[in-house]
Amino acid sequence: MKREQLKFLLINLLALAVLQPGAVAFANFDAPYGFLKDLSAWLEAYIGVMPLIVIYAVWDREKLGKKVIGGYLIFTALLMSLSYYLSKLVVADINPSFSFKDFLILCPVSTLLALMLFIPSLVHIHRLYYSYDLPLVIAELLVVLAVFLVYTKLRES
Repeated sequence: MKREQLKFLLINLLALAVLQPGAVAFANFDAPYGFLKDLSAWLEAYIGVMPLIVIYAVWDREKLGKKVIGGYLIFTALLMSLSYYLSKLVVADINPSFSFKDFLILCPVSTLLALMLFIPSLVHIHRLYYSYDLPLVIAELLVVLAVFLVYTKLRES
């Protein structure tokens, strides 16, 4: 991989790693709602930051290449579809008229909340995750490991 592509990958991985604790914290702020709510909150927060990542990719398009940007746009569309479906499943009982427009408004709000709750969630990490969140804990550990590996590779090049 080229250096710019590694940077782009690192930005995405860092966004995933930083947003998860805060997203899980606000997903469970008043009661545990289950794994799907926590997962959908994390994905919504990540989707909320994706427009900034797309702007960065377009800005650096000569170095990244059209294939990377095109692939990322396809990934974005697929992830948005999956996340909207999960969000709709989670809020179907509470708000049966939840629309894609609501989802698009919810994503940047989720990003802001996840960022605001990042530090407090790290301080109280021992109370953050419930037993059903084990897959999210494993995913977070794998993302942090990937951040470390990509950062190491980037420093070498």
